Amino acid sequence: METAVLTAQVVWEEDKYVARVNELPLEGTGDSVAAAQDELINVLRSWIEYQDGTSGLESALAGAGFSDVDEDTEVQLEFAEQSSVERGGE
Repeated sequence: METAVLTAQVVWEEDKYVARVNELPLEGTGDSVAAAQDELINVLRSWIEYQDGTSGLESALAGAGFSDVDEDTEVQLEFAEQSSVERGGE
């Protein structure tokens, strides 16, 4: 089974943490890194369920650069290692 690995990063932006998937226009926000990551995971799950229900998951992932995606492909989310997430100049 093939795996499509999506990478996300968390940044401090406008008084909140923002977790974004690099390849897709998906993000989660929160008061902490963990909260932003958790929200992004929920957003990604909902997005996958919606795309899968409309049979658009393969084409959406292909548009994000994953050309060998089919219905058996596993989607995996990884958060990029960051030494620290700066909080507004702190």
